[in-house]
Amino acid sequence: MNQVGRNPFSLDYYDSILTDALDRGYVNMTLEEFWARGCPATGALVLRHDLDVKPHTLRRMLDVEVNRGCRSTVYVRVAGAPYNFLDYPTFDVLWRAASEGFRIGLHTNYYEFSQLNAYLDPLKVLASELAALRAYFDVRSIAPHRDHNYAFNCLPHIQSNWQAIHEMNVAFQAYDDKIIGAADYVNEGYEIHLQWRGSTPEQVISTGRSVCIMTHSHWWYKKNPFEEWG
Repeated sequence: MNQVGRNPFSLDYYDSILTDALDRGYVNMTLEEFWARGCPATGALVLRHDLDVKPHTLRRMLDVEVNRGCRSTVYVRVAGAPYNFLDYPTFDVLWRAASEGFRIGLHTNYYEFSQLNAYLDPLKVLASELAALRAYFDVRSIAPHRDHNYAFNCLPHIQSNWQAIHEMNVAFQAYDDKIIGAADYVNEGYEIHLQWRGSTPEQVISTGRSVCIMTHSHWWYKKNPFEEWG
């Protein structure tokens, strides 16, 4: 396994996580499949990517998944994003992913965007994001994103306005209690160093419980953790 110092987040390591789960009999699912199957509490390997920045890095992780026969849900930013999903190379990555069976969802910070920009109607911002992404992809779910030091959190607004959002043909949001209650949720993040928050995937997989692994592709490296700096 390729590890550099305190940062183990190499593509080889990601491959080892998938291999471990599959060898133990886990069944890979996108979030959409997990939801459709009633969110089973055991044996599900649910993979999710939040595409925050540097969208070109996504393909490397998807290649690891393809090599293991896995698929994931990719949440893509629209409003306030530091990238344009319609850029030639970014769109190519997403279009190819969708054609291979990966799911595309909306990674939305609509409430934050509405509050930081002349106090727009939040739900109109969300509707416009969905319309833009749905012009090209079959978007059935959303996952909230927070940018501005957590000053404006979409999740409470999603929860309190869920009926209106559900009527936008959104089947679920990624932090629904049904999902979080059934699958152990693990993700990487900074706790002084970049590390797993709480349990590691390996710890959950060893129990047989369903696991939802949420990753950010710009933190995962091929040779060293500095290759995407700049």
